[in-house]
Amino acid sequence: MGFGISDWRLARAVSRLGQLGVVSGTALDVVVTRRLQAGDPGGHVRRALEHFPFARMAERVLDTFFLPEGLPRNKPFRWLPMPTLDGHAAPQEICIVGNFVEVFLAREGHTHPVGINYLEKIQLPHLPSIYGALLAGVSVVIMGAGIPVAVPGVLDALSRHEPVEYPIAVAGEDGKNETVNLAFDPREFMEDAALEPLQRPDFLPIVSSEALASILLRKSSGSIEGFVVEGNTAGGHNAPPRGKQILSNGDEPVYGPRDVADLSKFRDYNLPFWLAGSFGSPEGLKQALNEGAAGVQAGTAFALCRESGLLPEVRHELVHEVLAGKARVFTDPQASPTGFPFKVADLAGSLSEASVYQHRRRVCDVG
Repeated sequence: MGFGISDWRLARAVSRLGQLGVVSGTALDVVVTRRLQAGDPGGHVRRALEHFPFARMAERVLDTFFLPEGLPRNKPFRWLPMPTLDGHAAPQEICIVGNFVEVFLAREGHTHPVGINYLEKIQLPHLPSIYGALLAGVSVVIMGAGIPVAVPGVLDALSRHEPVEYPIAVAGEDGKNETVNLAFDPREFMEDAALEPLQRPDFLPIVSSEALASILLRKSSGSIEGFVVEGNTAGGHNAPPRGKQILSNGDEPVYGPRDVADLSKFRDYNLPFWLAGSFGSPEGLKQALNEGAAGVQAGTAFALCRESGLLPEVRHELVHEVLAGKARVFTDPQASPTGFPFKVADLAGSLSEASVYQHRRRVCDVG
């Protein structure tokens, strides 16, 4: 789910109905600090921070970002300090706080589990982000867009407040990647708190094939509790086609039989799995259950619901297009900086239109 779209309101609504509501963990440092700069309507962020275990850290974030009257419309949001391989404390604190706030609010008012979803490719914030989610009691961590073999061990260690490392892929000038381990020690942030061990959440990697699932089962640093098996019609990011990329006449990646997961292999793993990609309907759920799945992952229907963080005017226009049978979704091989194909909905006046995209003013102001 898109960041700021699958937010705490949507996840809480789903979890309160007894299903697994999932918040997007992408850029929660940005999302939460911008809510504070917008005046924190409803006081939700400040309410969550009253329960944050590290009071001085919460106070620093509030002092830096909270604007009681809100940011004037013609003023830009404050820049955030960029995460670095050296592990600067300031951006890590904001990640811890942001993830805590979102999970806390999603869990508020009920006792059902809540999950959080990360993109493996966005690596620098992982460790403080996951720690913040654990502090808030997250029950499930979901991760796609990569091969997250290190995450299970990270969950084990952070649940005990122990130091961890995460392998970061660094691109060299010759185009080759080298791996650098990013260190994170939660004890450096714990102030005077004497914390008990945290609940170790279940880990559900998102995979597109039994081959990737097999690699994760063999090489992961700890336990995996299940899989989300995602086909290429799923929203958001998709795994690229296996083999050489071929584009259709409409410039979309061409998928073939090799890109269809062998569900018999997943049944043999004796782990629960959920199917994603055009299963968000009663018929899709029935089909998934008949295949031995524990259920389905649904995104698009929830992105268009009232509780979604999508702008109401955008949501209404998309729903209108769907009901009129005019909606079109394009699998763009170049839209995402991750290098993975990404679903783009056609919407008048948005960057999905080539003319709008070409005429936008490109400003590099985020670090």
